[in-house]
Amino acid sequence: MLRPIVPIACLLLAGCKFEAGLTTVNQLSIEGRAVNATRSTVTGGEGEFECLRSVSGRCHYVLFVDDCAADAAGKADGGCGTRVVHAFTLSAGERQHLERLPRGLRQCVDHDAPPVAPDCAGASS
Repeated sequence: MLRPIVPIACLLLAGCKFEAGLTTVNQLSIEGRAVNATRSTVTGGEGEFECLRSVSGRCHYVLFVDDCAADAAGKADGGCGTRVVHAFTLSAGERQHLERLPRGLRQCVDHDAPPVAPDCAGASS
């Protein structure tokens, strides 16, 4: 019974860190046929973004964070705003790898035109 615990304890003592990532898959189907599909995986500060299928032939991405200034105490709006980290377009079948992504990253994808943050995220996010 102790055997499985010993390797795990050694890993923890060695400073190993296992970080969970977030994978998002968006798919739009019309009459049961997938017409738009994207996949993105963000783990730590790295992300992989794929345009799997698109009726328009393109997937327009905007990656953004909600920033709040440290000296925002005196501002009426709290000093918070949206900062676009990356905006890019991929052709169907293409993928892009990005590094040094900030925590709290949010994303929107559109197949017709580049989305505008933060309105593209809707009220539910």
